[in-house]
Amino acid sequence: MTDIQRPALRYTADITVADIDGLAGFIERRIVLLREAADGPGGQEELIGEALSHTVTALTGSAREVLGTLAGRAAEVAAAGAAEAADGRGTHGEFLAFDEELEELMARLSRLWRYLLTAAEAWSHLPEYDVARWRLDGQLDAEHEARARWQGAGEAW
Repeated sequence: MTDIQRPALRYTADITVADIDGLAGFIERRIVLLREAADGPGGQEELIGEALSHTVTALTGSAREVLGTLAGRAAEVAAAGAAEAADGRGTHGEFLAFDEELEELMARLSRLWRYLLTAAEAWSHLPEYDVARWRLDGQLDAEHEARARWQGAGEAW
């Protein structure tokens, strides 16, 4: 059973707070098991679990922050576009700065996602690991594009 029941992730833009929290929750449950297997307080497993837990918490917090900023920027761009359309100005100078900023935020989200996936990699063989959702976004982009090309040419995927 997976943590979240949703269609497969296709692009970095498809990553949601639920995806990030689901992956972090999966890792945290593995950390609990790691700590329970420790020989005693202060053991190697406990130290590793604590370090991994802090890392995952930091990555999750940063990813949630980036998603919040992306949502805010997207709303600003939409509002600016609507205002320009209403005024008939049609200039694109302001949008260029927004586009570059959004692109950087998406790249940052992609890196954070990859770091979280790296933290979960040792457990990716477990049935609880959602292979449809928790994959590298670059691999997903390529797969999605290839499928679209095949289907566009009338070929079966």
